[in-house]
Amino acid sequence: MQIDVQIQYNRKEIDAQAVLDSGTEGIYCNTSFIQKYGIPIFDIDRPVYPQNVDGMLNKQGAIRHATIL
Repeated sequence: MQIDVQIQYNRKEIDAQAVLDSGTEGIYCNTSFIQKYGIPIFDIDRPVYPQNVDGMLNKQGAIRHATIL
C-alpha cells in the first residue's frame, strides 16, 4: 500500500510516496531520492542487509548510511 506523504527538510517541503509494510524492521529511503534532494547522510556502525519477501538478499546490497528527517 502506498500513501502520499510530505517530508519537511531544511525548510523545504518534499512531496513523496511511502510504502506501508507492517512487517518492516526499519524505515528505509531510496538512495536516488536522497541524492535528488541533497539530504545529508552519515555512516552507520553496522550495515543492514535487507531481504526481499522471498528471503533473498536485496540486489542493491547493504545499507551503510542513515539520515535524520
